[in-house]
Amino acid sequence: MKQLKWKRSVLSDIEGIYCLELFHTNKGFQVVAAGETHGGVCKSIDFATRNEEQIWDGPGGCMNVSQLNEEGSVVAIQNFYKGFQSKEAQVVRADKVGGEWKTTVLAVIPYLHRSGVVHTESDGDWIVCSQLCTERNDAADWSHPGKILAAKVPALGEQIEFRVLQEGVTKNHGFWQGKLDGEEVTLIGGTEGLFRVRPPKGGKDWQVDKLLDREVSDVAVADLDGDGEDELVVFDGFHGELCTVNKRVDGVWTVVYELPMHFSHAIWAGELLGRNMFAVGYRKEDGKFYVVEHTAEGYKAHLIEEGIAPSNCRGFVYEGKSYLAVAARDMDQVVLFELTEEEA
Repeated sequence: MKQLKWKRSVLSDIEGIYCLELFHTNKGFQVVAAGETHGGVCKSIDFATRNEEQIWDGPGGCMNVSQLNEEGSVVAIQNFYKGFQSKEAQVVRADKVGGEWKTTVLAVIPYLHRSGVVHTESDGDWIVCSQLCTERNDAADWSHPGKILAAKVPALGEQIEFRVLQEGVTKNHGFWQGKLDGEEVTLIGGTEGLFRVRPPKGGKDWQVDKLLDREVSDVAVADLDGDGEDELVVFDGFHGELCTVNKRVDGVWTVVYELPMHFSHAIWAGELLGRNMFAVGYRKEDGKFYVVEHTAEGYKAHLIEEGIAPSNCRGFVYEGKSYLAVAARDMDQVVLFELTEEEA
């Protein structure tokens, strides 16, 4: 029987580190990470050489980054800060021009919280965004639900025009992009449920439907038990106290596994060590970070580190080795775990 092992190292130091993403560019594999504090930086870290480039130095408040093209251009959210200091939240793109990084503000949208790029064969490239809310009088005010928005990626120097895909998504927080049932989708979670956003295809316009009819904070997708059908890994409630695995049973999404959380935050699912697993963590109390796999006996959670209090995480395989990159917010570090297996 094999036993899961891991080796810890620090990939980079970033004050107020909050988000990170994996970029596959024409210059190689990059880990792009950014800080949420005022004046926070964004870095691109070449995983092979560990050389770092600074993409921007402020304004900060970066909630997520995504890859626009093979050159490694970045689409990101800036100016989103704790509490209700996010009226000037904005979506930006950063491009390397003449050897220097240049950041362009595409749009200022109050309480804009997440963004991602969608590539379509027939309709070009789009940016999908979600507003946490549209107005806020104080940190407890959720009386103005957010929206799901989309816009075609404009050429540099041209104006962007967003359209509303879905209104009335309260605490519009979760944002995941990838393949569900073999189809490229964006999944967005809020109080009203988990929404699936499908891009234009075959003459059809954008489509939005609901997968789960309960409050969802964040989500990730993978075929965890190897039966050929995807499962949904979900944080129930807004930064809730429970992580659940949801499997279709007779066509109905059903909870088949639960893991307690405390202010759930980091989530990822995908292939490590030759099989699908998921990684989750929470930021309050003892700040634990787990890797969970499906075994013959059911789901098994491995505690990777206590006290790391992750804000985000991503797993990947590089040159045959399996890694987890973690945004350790309170440590101001991108922490790297290399996973291996040994005979017990």
